[in-house]
Amino acid sequence: MDYLEALKFIQKSGKFGSKLGLLNITNLMHELGDPQDKLRFVHVAGTNGKGSTALFISEILRSAGLKTGLYTSPFIYEFNERMKIDGKNIPDSDFSAVMEKVIAAINNMLKKNMEHPTEFEIITAAAFLYFYEQKCDVVVLEVGLGGRFDATNVIKNPLLCVITKIGIDHSEFLGNTLAEIAFEKCGIIKDGVFVVSYPDQRDEVIDEIKKNAALKNAQFAENDLSSLTIKKCDISGSNFSYKNMEVTLSQIGVYQILNAVTAINAALTLKNLGLNITEDNILSGLKNAKWPGRMEIISQNPVVILDGSHNADGIDAFVETAEKMLNGKKLICIFSMLKDKEYPYALCKLKNVTDDLILTEIASTRKASIDELLCEASGKFKNIYTEKDNEDAAKKALSLAKEDDVIVAIGSLYMLSDIKNAFLKNK
Repeated sequence: MDYLEALKFIQKSGKFGSKLGLLNITNLMHELGDPQDKLRFVHVAGTNGKGSTALFISEILRSAGLKTGLYTSPFIYEFNERMKIDGKNIPDSDFSAVMEKVIAAINNMLKKNMEHPTEFEIITAAAFLYFYEQKCDVVVLEVGLGGRFDATNVIKNPLLCVITKIGIDHSEFLGNTLAEIAFEKCGIIKDGVFVVSYPDQRDEVIDEIKKNAALKNAQFAENDLSSLTIKKCDISGSNFSYKNMEVTLSQIGVYQILNAVTAINAALTLKNLGLNITEDNILSGLKNAKWPGRMEIISQNPVVILDGSHNADGIDAFVETAEKMLNGKKLICIFSMLKDKEYPYALCKLKNVTDDLILTEIASTRKASIDELLCEASGKFKNIYTEKDNEDAAKKALSLAKEDDVIVAIGSLYMLSDIKNAFLKNK
């Protein structure tokens, strides 16, 4: 089996849908010999900031000399981003090799009249097998959806559970209140395991986390922001002090500082658990961390930013960041979003910082159409343009922008690859 054949198998598995529950992944991992039981994990759940926080933790562990696996979703530019070891994407040949074993295991399941695994379950199983075969010291594991019934929750005894910022998203699966959603996310907490949380959760969320930790005799690491001092947070990055550490981030935004604080607390907890992590490892890891599609600057003069904020909290964080960083600069916004996301709310918030709005469409059957977006945007923005094609949207933004202006593409991770390629091609 070659790489493209392996990818096609995964894509075809999309027909089996997305199902929450651990039976399929448990059966599949048994067929593979349960490699996940032989690995050490840091398990990361939450609504926003999961990927960034997981990256920060993995870079700290990598800086400490630990062979570190990182499993995230979705990918932005290429599928192999989902499985990394020490910052490097899984090679095509390694992916093909583990997929051959996963497919053989699936065939054994089908012979036993078991249900076919879903796409996410298959990818998760392949990641577990890859990290085991490559003898990773620690794997930082990002939850796909929720936590309690997510395929990643097949693991038994993580070193540490991390809960990033929790907000309203995927309500059809996780619940309509913050407490209900927090309960699902807290499903990753295991007996006796330490728990670290994002330091600025809403009260009902932190209450739910503490309650679930207590039920599992898990030790909750209290957050203390009294030692946090933000010294710089602009379009070039951030500097802050926390627990007597002077931290530099290339990531943009106050929320990324708080994600970094979460990662620092995770690293200090892991140090207390016996991992050899120094302050220099923490500072170096955070400084080197770069994450695609999250306030990612891909060009200067004009500045072009890609940001995959796609829910209310993500949009709020972007608007807060823009208000603090633009300093009177004009913002040109390329926007699109999936139909089942909160695009009316997003457009209502973006009007406060956006001069020119360019509406475009995502290459997905779940897209919000230009007409639907325009209906919500009309009357809210000074100038509105419509370009169904992502490359045409990028060209339009470049034609409107002057040297000191800022262009941002925001609203969905699924359009960022096309947008980036269009900017790089036309710049």
